[in-house]
Amino acid sequence: MASTPNSPVMQGLKNFWQRPEGTVGKVVLVLGGIAVAYGFVQILPFLIAAASDTLHLAVLIAAILVFLFIVTDKRVRTLAKLMFQSVMRYLTGLFIELDPIGILKNYIGEMKKNLAIMDEQLGNLNGSIRTLQNQIDTNQKDAEHSMALANQADKKMAAGGLTSLDQQQYMSAKVTNQRHAASLININKSLTDLRDKLKILYDQLIRWRATAEFQVTDKENRVSEEEMRRKALKKAYSVFQAAKKIFRGDPVANQIYDQTLEYLADDAGQMLGEMEDFNRLANKLMTNMDLETGAINDEAVKQLSEFQQKLLPASVTAVPGGVPDQSAAVPANKKDDYRDLIK
Repeated sequence: MASTPNSPVMQGLKNFWQRPEGTVGKVVLVLGGIAVAYGFVQILPFLIAAASDTLHLAVLIAAILVFLFIVTDKRVRTLAKLMFQSVMRYLTGLFIELDPIGILKNYIGEMKKNLAIMDEQLGNLNGSIRTLQNQIDTNQKDAEHSMALANQADKKMAAGGLTSLDQQQYMSAKVTNQRHAASLININKSLTDLRDKLKILYDQLIRWRATAEFQVTDKENRVSEEEMRRKALKKAYSVFQAAKKIFRGDPVANQIYDQTLEYLADDAGQMLGEMEDFNRLANKLMTNMDLETGAINDEAVKQLSEFQQKLLPASVTAVPGGVPDQSAAVPANKKDDYRDLIK
């Protein structure tokens, strides 16, 4: 017949409290309950004092009556429920992304819940039809039994030999049973008419129920299709986002990248400039050192030559070219003395 709550059609139901906003609502209700309890403890002395004063007691009673009216009125409770759920959805949306596929699944869940209610009502209707049929059968048996008693009384009276008192009793029993049977037959006519109408309605609702289940299944398949499509599109879009970030780049990251390149170029130029300056300075120092070394060598040769002239004897003759003939004036055993001095 209809699907039971444990059937595959009825699985996956999620009410408000099972969704993300329901979790937030639970937290808010717990915190609100704590706040109400704390506030009640704080105003308890005032309530005790108000109860001791007639005017304040009347105001307190009026406030309690207004509160009870608000709590017990269905419209107010429905409005408060809708407002609470809307606020919880808003608060949940601040830090949780509400998936549109999840919203569609919740809608399907509500449809399945209504389908379960329809199944329950169909079961109750079928039970009512069976109860009517049982009552009709019972009335029919009682009517037949009453008619049998009336016929039996009629036979007794037709047989004769009865006293007037017995005749009256049998007549009374006959009339009573006939009336009872007629009443039951009339009741059965009304109940049978109602049963037939309910059967027609039940058959119609069964067809509606099948159509409703088809609608739920069709919408569920559509949601599953949209879910798979959304997952595929989200994966493709993530690749697209990555490519777009590569081509466009992050403005902040691009700025940091450009600044880094500028820093590297400036730092490289700075280091190259310092090395070139040091190279020029080193070349200058090396040139000066070479010049100073040459000048020092020339000065040393000059001083050595002057020292040599001082050591030569006065009789040494000069040779052409201005160079004295040292070999003639210096003994053989003395010729290495100057070389030793140079060394």
